[in-house]
Amino acid sequence: MRRLTILLALAFTLALVPAIPAQAKKPLTGTANVEFNLLWPGLQPDIPDWVGNITINEVEYGMTFFCIDAKDVGNAHFFEEIWAIYNTTFDTTSLLPSDDPTEWEDWLPSKTPAELILWGYDAGVVSLQNSKYRMNGNVEEAFGAFAVWQGRNVHISGIIEWQEIDGVVAPQYAPGIFRIN
Repeated sequence: MRRLTILLALAFTLALVPAIPAQAKKPLTGTANVEFNLLWPGLQPDIPDWVGNITINEVEYGMTFFCIDAKDVGNAHFFEEIWAIYNTTFDTTSLLPSDDPTEWEDWLPSKTPAELILWGYDAGVVSLQNSKYRMNGNVEEAFGAFAVWQGRNVHISGIIEWQEIDGVVAPQYAPGIFRIN
């Protein structure tokens, strides 16, 4: 009898719990098109090496990458960077090339500019044989409507398009796909 009473109580308790379907959040994806900063002075978090825009859900946002570590091993270029997305767009023709940190200080993720909506770290590799790149990282901070993505994993992949300037080959564009899981 006692067992029956416990089973009935448990059954009634479970009946009161609303059934919530378990759903995984659909990944957030965007199409990025960034341009290489030809005056980038090298590894540091104050001047971006890539600047451009990303389209997410048919809305265009600004995007920067700040390379903080890199090394070449054979036909591979390994790197670590800070990436950021802003609630504005960038006109690269007026911003690039630039090696002046004062031009970028208002865009640094560490300063949390009002336009900042997402930022984080990633590490990746460029194959120097086929120019494909891929990187994985995380969303360190997210603001406003994007706050639900904080702490999530990030994956970015694409291809480097090259240019030749006075006999020197350098990166020019890096179109790619950005995804937060």
